[in-house]
Amino acid sequence: MLLLAELTQKIEDCRKFDELSKKRRDELMSTAELLDEVLLEPYISDANMRLLVRKVTVHENEDGSLDVSLEFNGDFKDSSSVCFEINE
Repeated sequence: MLLLAELTQKIEDCRKFDELSKKRRDELMSTAELLDEVLLEPYISDANMRLLVRKVTVHENEDGSLDVSLEFNGDFKDSSSVCFEINE
């Protein structure tokens, strides 16, 4: 009887995993669609920025230059760092 209960539990766990995987895939598609929609605009509004970016970190270096780091909402597996040097 214990073996049947264990197998039933494993089947239920697989079903839950499948549901979670489908939900995650749908969320990723929504993230991609949101990004496409935001990029159609000539600028990023405050509301869209808040949808895309979870956290902004600004660090002032000893030489007075700034390092800005953006932590995005959503799952962006391919990411990169970009540095801009602004001369005033």
